[in-house]
Amino acid sequence: MKKFLAMLLCLLLAAGLTTAALADEAETEMMPVLAQVPAGWENPCCWAWADDGTNAFAAWPGGAMEPLGESGWYYIYVPAFVQNVIISANEAAVQTAGDVLEAGREVWIAVADDLATTVSYEAQADVEIPEYVETYTVHAYVPLEWESVSVLAGESEKAMTGGEEGWFTADVPVTATSLVFSGNGGAAETEAVSVEPKEVWVTVYNDLTTEVVYEDPEAPDAPPVTVYAQVPADWAGPCCWAWSAPDGTNAFSAWPGEAMAEGEDGWYSIEVPGWVNSIIINANEGGVQTTDLSVETGKDVWISVADAENAAVAYEKPSGEAEPEPTPAESAEPAPAGDNGGGNTALWIVIAVVVIAVIAAAVVVSKKKKK
Repeated sequence: MKKFLAMLLCLLLAAGLTTAALADEAETEMMPVLAQVPAGWENPCCWAWADDGTNAFAAWPGGAMEPLGESGWYYIYVPAFVQNVIISANEAAVQTAGDVLEAGREVWIAVADDLATTVSYEAQADVEIPEYVETYTVHAYVPLEWESVSVLAGESEKAMTGGEEGWFTADVPVTATSLVFSGNGGAAETEAVSVEPKEVWVTVYNDLTTEVVYEDPEAPDAPPVTVYAQVPADWAGPCCWAWSAPDGTNAFSAWPGEAMAEGEDGWYSIEVPGWVNSIIINANEGGVQTTDLSVETGKDVWISVADAENAAVAYEKPSGEAEPEPTPAESAEPAPAGDNGGGNTALWIVIAVVVIAVIAAAVVVSKKKKK
């Protein structure tokens, strides 16, 4: 009985330690990035990724940064794996060249008027950074006369940005399942809208009624297409990286993309969304790659890769192999009359094959006799 109780106590202690470790891990999953931007930079955003190509956000220009009180700094939380950051603003009309960061550390980036950046891992303002709160994205399409748009999510009211394409956007806490949209400083306001805590699109009509959907109503409606690729013999495990330019929407979540399946005819293939218009074929775990290849949307595409700098794009499967160029000897002296330029060689090859077959048959008969 004592042994049993001792074992049970050990198990409880182990479980407690595991829970504590998981809690610590959860606390370090996200890290804050703070930025101070030049005057005239409105609605700064952060684009972030890891060295292996894993992006923190689905599409450029990334996540909207929040003002850090009255300090003049903005902040955003990104996954702790992030090692590279670009700060942009004015709907990405201005941006930094990008900074390399130490993963998992709070970082402060000051952007000068000439776009030069200063990176520091020590606080640059005497202000408390709000704790990380998991969020989801809310999109709202509102009446044209609404010049400004806000969303009340729980107890937090946030100004929504964008609107150039008709949709305003904001990130709200996942605890918020009821949203109120208002325009022109509260002159117009909807009733509370019940939503699930995941990316959502809400249309606000002139009479202030609303419609809620959870798929982008303006997403390109294009059936998937197939990308085929032939690669050099030393390109192992070819993958496809695909995206839509210039908006930067990626077909895959992380570099080097998805592995391509090998076909019997030597062509590798993969299915991608029909809206893709830019492709990179890469191999050797992303160690070698083509340049950015522009392709037509909605069409199957065949890409013949000669090397990292040379790749041909076609929309029909190339027919056969290219005919070999004639050697200088063949070009300089025509074949004699009655000779097809290779007939004698072919004849000797046939004779050699017959001789080898006769010898092989003789060896087999000899072995059978010995048995």
